[in-house]
Parts: sequence; structure tokens; C-alpha cells
Amino acid sequence: MVEPDPNETFENRPQPRDPDPGRLATIIFGAIVIAIGVWFFADRTLGIDLPDFDWGSLWPLILIGLGVWILLGAGRRNRA
Repeated sequence: MVEPDPNETFENRPQPRDPDPGRLATIIFGAIVIAIGVWFFADRTLGIDLPDFDWGSLWPLILIGLGVWILLGAGRRNRA
């Protein structure tokens, strides 16, 4: 193991890289998919009376969110 130089300041030391930079995004996307699945399951299978969404009007917001997510991910990769 390499000993750190005691004269080197903390700010100048190389920072360890995140071993899995897409992990948080994957968890968030998975949680969204699970939430939508639970919504449909509760509504259709269990017969729980949930508020109705007009999914036809919601798809543009999904595209906007996906685009923002992609841009933010690309920006994070360029900084690393």
C-alpha cells in the first residue's frame, strides 16, 4: 500500500472514483417502474379504487424527464 505524502494537502490528493457512477440512476428508474407496476396491480387486480390518470397526457412529461436525466448523466460523466 502506498503511504500518502505528509506534505501534500488534502485538496491535492487524488480522489477515489465512484466505482458505479450509474447506480443511483438505476435505483431511481427501478423504483419508478415498480411504483407504476404496483399502481396498475392495485387498480386492476386488487380492485382498489385509485385516482385515474390520463396516461396519454402523461407521456410528454416522461419524455422530458428522460431527456433531463440523460443530459445530467452526460454532464456528470464529462466532469469525472
